[in-house]
Amino acid sequence: MSVLTEVRTGNRAELALVVATLVGLGAASIHWTGLILGGVLVGILATSVRRAVVQGLTFGGIALAVHVGRLWVQGALDPFFQTGILLALTVGIAFGLPTVAAIGARALVDDV
Repeated sequence: MSVLTEVRTGNRAELALVVATLVGLGAASIHWTGLILGGVLVGILATSVRRAVVQGLTFGGIALAVHVGRLWVQGALDPFFQTGILLALTVGIAFGLPTVAAIGARALVDDV
């Protein structure tokens, strides 16, 4: 059994996924490319390409929820919802970038 297979399916697979998610969220709070990093990290940990889709979408949803929460705390949620196309772009980017990155990472990184 390879190291990557052990991390993906071993006793600490969930912990590895949580750590990857937190690292990605931390990076995304600094720059939008953190969404790609988070997608790559959760994609590498996926047991299959199908699972990478789910994990990429989940990471994107969490990142979007954190973003909306920050806007709410800052009192900027109502203006954000009124932006129209920017709101649509934000949602699309939040789900799209991590998912595509996760699929690509899982497809490229096989058991090492």
